[in-house]
Order: sequence, then C-alpha cells, then structure tokens
Amino acid sequence: MSLKRGIFYTFLTQVPTLLLYFVGSTLMTRILGDEGRGAFALLQNQVTLMTMVLGFGMGMGSTYFTAKDNGDPTRMVRVCSSLLMINLLVIPAYFLVIFSSPAMRKVFLPVQALHWGYWAYLVLAVFLSQVNSFISSISLGLKKFRTLNRMSIFTAGCGALGFSMLYIFKDRIENESTLPAVLGVTLSYVILTSLVWVTIYARTVQVPPRPTWSWTALRPVLAFVMVGYLGNLINLINYRFDVWVVGSYAGTAQLGLYAVAVGLAQLFFYIPEPFSNVIQPYLYGEMSPQLLAKFKFIMRLNFTTVASLSLLLGLVAPWIVPLLFGEVFRGSVTALRWLLPGIILVSCSKLLGPLVVQGGFIRFNLYAVALSALVTIVLDFLLVPSWGIKGAAVASSVAYLTNMAVQCYVVRFRMGIPIGDMFIFRISDVVRLRQVLASRMRPGTAAQA
Repeated sequence: MSLKRGIFYTFLTQVPTLLLYFVGSTLMTRILGDEGRGAFALLQNQVTLMTMVLGFGMGMGSTYFTAKDNGDPTRMVRVCSSLLMINLLVIPAYFLVIFSSPAMRKVFLPVQALHWGYWAYLVLAVFLSQVNSFISSISLGLKKFRTLNRMSIFTAGCGALGFSMLYIFKDRIENESTLPAVLGVTLSYVILTSLVWVTIYARTVQVPPRPTWSWTALRPVLAFVMVGYLGNLINLINYRFDVWVVGSYAGTAQLGLYAVAVGLAQLFFYIPEPFSNVIQPYLYGEMSPQLLAKFKFIMRLNFTTVASLSLLLGLVAPWIVPLLFGEVFRGSVTALRWLLPGIILVSCSKLLGPLVVQGGFIRFNLYAVALSALVTIVLDFLLVPSWGIKGAAVASSVAYLTNMAVQCYVVRFRMGIPIGDMFIFRISDVVRLRQVLASRMRPGTAAQA
C-alpha cells in the first residue's frame, strides 16, 4: 500500500475507532462512578507503566529494524521472543512484590485491590499488551496498514460491545463487584485481541518465535532502542505522574473526575496515530524533498484537525460531560479545558518525534521528554495541592509545550527544515485533500487498496 493510500484509509479508520472507544469509555465511566473510575485509573496506570518499562522500546525497534532490513522481521522476532521469555518471570514477580508490601500497595493500587484476582489481571494485561505491541509493531514495519486498521476497529469494537453488555446488566451487579466486572470485560477483550494478533502473525509473518541470546544479534538493537526507551520511560511521567499526585493530594473521587477529563482529551491521541504509524516506515528510509512535502502536508492536516476538534469540545464540554457521564462529573470540565491545549501540542510531537529520529537526533527526543518530565514533577507538586485537578491539567499542558519546543528547535536549527509551514491547513491543502478523496472514491479503488 502506498504512503498516500495508507494515510487515507488509516485516517478513515479513526472515525469508527474513535466512536467505539468513546462509547466504551462513556459506558465504563457510568458503570463505575467517580470512585470506581479513579480506582480503575490506578490499575491501568500500572499496566501502562510496566508494559513500557519491561518492553525496553522494542516496539519502536521492531518497526525500525523491520523496515531497515527490507521487510525481513526475523531479527526482531527473535529479540522480542527473548524478552517475552524473560518477562514471563519478571512480570509476576514484580506484582507479587507490590501486593506483598502494604506500603507499596497503598501508593500504586486502589484500596480494594486485595484479592489475588487483581494480581492475575495485572500480570495477564501487561504480558498480553506486550505481545500485541510487538506483533503490531512488526506489522507496521512490514507496512501492513490494512491489518493494523482492521485490528484498531476490532479492538475498539470489542471494548464497546463488552461495556454495552455490562451496562445493560449493571443493576444486577453488587457495588463491590462493579470494579471486578469492568476488569473482567477489559481482560476478556484483551485476550480476544491477543488471539487474533497471534493468528495474524502465524499467517503473515510466519517466522518461528525462537529466542536468541547472541550478543552479536542483541547489541545493535539494544544500542538503538535504549535511547528511545529511556525517552519513552521518562515521557511516561508526563502522561501518568499527575494521576498519582492527584490521587495522593485530592483523593480517589477527584482522581475519577480527572480520569474522565484525561480520557476525553486523550481520545484525540488517536488522530495523529494513523499519520505517525504510516509515515514511520517511509521516514526511516531515504528522505527526499517529495517525502518532506508529504510530511508537512500531514502535519498541517493533523494539527488543524486536532485543534478544531479540541476547540469544539472545549465549547460544548459544560453540556456534554454531565449529559454523558452524569452530573457528578461536571467538575471535570475545567480540567478538560486546561488539558486541551496540551493535547494539541502532543499531537504535533507524535509526528515530530519520528522526524527527529530520521535526522539522527534521537537523543534530543530524550532531552525533550526529560525536560518536560521535570516540568511535570515540579508543577504538579506546586499546583495540585492548591488547584486540585485544574493544577494537574495546567502542569501537563506546560510540560507538553516544553517537549514540543525542543523538537521544533531540533527540526529548525539542527536539521535545517523550516517549521512555519507545518501547522495551519492551507487552501491548496483543501484542494489536494479533495483530489485524494475523489481518487480513493472512484470505483475499483478500494479493491486495489
């Protein structure tokens, strides 16, 4: 699939994907309420944290080296298989330590997470998320955009269907069983998604997942991914540190309100995903003026789309948030509005990051996230005690601005690429987009895709 066609169909995929994720998130929040939503956020924080910590950046490495090796995924399959074998032991041991220590459990888990079933949920969710990530990253390196698009809709659809069924029967569920029921639905569609990904792997990749312990094979991969891994690990502070601070200073109920604001705002994270995913295998090859022009067009389309939708959401939030989630969540509106400027900036950073990697300045992505993480930590401790969830939102947006500013500096002054034409959509872009849409809608085009 070509770059233009890949972007077109991947972008169209985001419409049903966003809608399905929105439905699933809304129903889940209504089922849990503010306290339960905060508890769920703490558990998902652990899943996200450990998936990234124990993934060692192999997701990005799988895409990069598969593309660099001319579509041969053998090297990364063996490296990722080795890591998964290690994590079969590390993941259960880590969560066993958390559950065995009352002090650590108090910080990282909700108070009701005492049953061994919560431990099993975390272990399975982290391990299966890693499996899904590795297979999807290799598929991205192989430019299997159609597969990725279908799986995106499938995953979102499973969540929406599961929470719809749970919402119908929510009156039959005891209050203390609500969170376990939501986790059961979540884990069920994670398992189902994993089974589908493994089937896809067996049919399309067809490389036996044999681990390798050869340092000759591991060294070049680790040398590349560790810089990006450290950057992603530090960047996790920008995305998740405020959750722990809000939970500590403002309580679980306020964390539930903040989780709704974050969940709504981060729906827009799915908009740059197709652009970022499709452009990466091409950027990691040879840069040309034509590719740079296409990249800038994608940047303008991405920024204008996210900015327009963010402005619209900010305007209608006082009406739509209580309507969707209930009156108890009206307090989320202010935090949501302060988060939205940062979300617009993150949408740009998601595309600028691969461009910085292509230019050979991957270390500056690390510098950017390290500086923004420092901003997040300092501002969270300064603002959250007095401003509550509004302070957490302000801290996040300022941190995202810091990250993007460093990336813009690298692109403009280290790579010599003008950035003034990367943001606002032009009239000529409208004409170009119309031509792309018209060409894709001609009879027979879809079949060729």
